Amino acid sequence: MKKILLLSLLVSFSSVSSADNHEETIDLSGAMTTINLIAKNPSSYIAQLKSNTEVISASGTLLAGACIAVSGNEMPGEMQVFNFYPSMEAAFASYEIQLSNAEMQDFISDLDDFRELKGWETSRVIMAYEGELLDTFATRTLSIDTDNPQAYLEALAGLKEAYHANGYEDTSIDVYQPIGSGSNPSDYQAVAVAPNLARLGAMFDALYSADWAQEAFSRVAASRSAYVTDKIYQCESVYQSM
Repeated sequence: MKKILLLSLLVSFSSVSSADNHEETIDLSGAMTTINLIAKNPSSYIAQLKSNTEVISASGTLLAGACIAVSGNEMPGEMQVFNFYPSMEAAFASYEIQLSNAEMQDFISDLDDFRELKGWETSRVIMAYEGELLDTFATRTLSIDTDNPQAYLEALAGLKEAYHANGYEDTSIDVYQPIGSGSNPSDYQAVAVAPNLARLGAMFDALYSADWAQEAFSRVAASRSAYVTDKIYQCESVYQSM
């Protein structure tokens, strides 16, 4: 059985004013790495990331961010740190840099004082985020197993189009395929993206009340087998390559 990880962030963005939006775009259609961790103090951990952007940039990342789980988390301080790369080659090369770059190793060692590391994941981008880059955002991350990947991906694309056609142009649904992600990975990771947590909630209100959303979502539900994990995150950008 193939497994699909539906990442609902992809992403929904939180507490963003118009001044926080970036009209520039970065091609995020390559690959993504994710660090899963428990932070003693999530705010302090994110501050450490933001104060070391030169070290972060050395890995070749295009965009890096941190997400705090606000629902579905198994313990307080649960977080993810994500990095986007132009290709799987670049994503894998970033691991070589982390193993060989002394400054990077010192930085990682310093971060260990702030966190309990749970593991790394690498994913290929299937449906990329194409909206504005936002400084803060929120996501629903949903891991899914499916027996019919093609039907599931087509249904997700249709659900995304339905939202955009009905006043939710500021949201997105992105999909990732885990590669090198441990002993029991999902097939895909799908991320629903919106400007803030309230907007993410509005997406679900529509899902439960609007005919157009229910019709589109019925095809998603019919093509998936089971949930694996389901979590809501509040996220923020910590580095952009431009």
